[in-house]
Amino acid sequence: MGCDYYTQSELVIEYVDDKGAISKTRTNRVLEKGYVFSVPDADSDDDYETQSKKYDEYIEKMINEHTYKKMLYDNEEWIKSSYEKKYAKDLNIICPRMVKLVKVYKDHSAWKRF
Repeated sequence: MGCDYYTQSELVIEYVDDKGAISKTRTNRVLEKGYVFSVPDADSDDDYETQSKKYDEYIEKMINEHTYKKMLYDNEEWIKSSYEKKYAKDLNIICPRMVKLVKVYKDHSAWKRF
């Protein structure tokens, strides 16, 4: 069964490497399918054009809800101590040439199925 849209999340680590360049590493990517089982405000008496418009508006709403960045580390501090406990120990393994941590965030994105 085909899906209606896709969502993806990944951990993004921005850091200064041992050569002084700002580097970015993306890891822990998760791709999921999203389904629409019913469209709010759908009416069985709507014509095809109206149904299609409501569906497209709802898909756009779902895409907007699933596209955002969740900051975990910024301005030289962890946003919550639980983020530090979860991610700090693995950063040197994921980014072995890291000298200074700049940002860590979860990048969430969504797009309509083609």
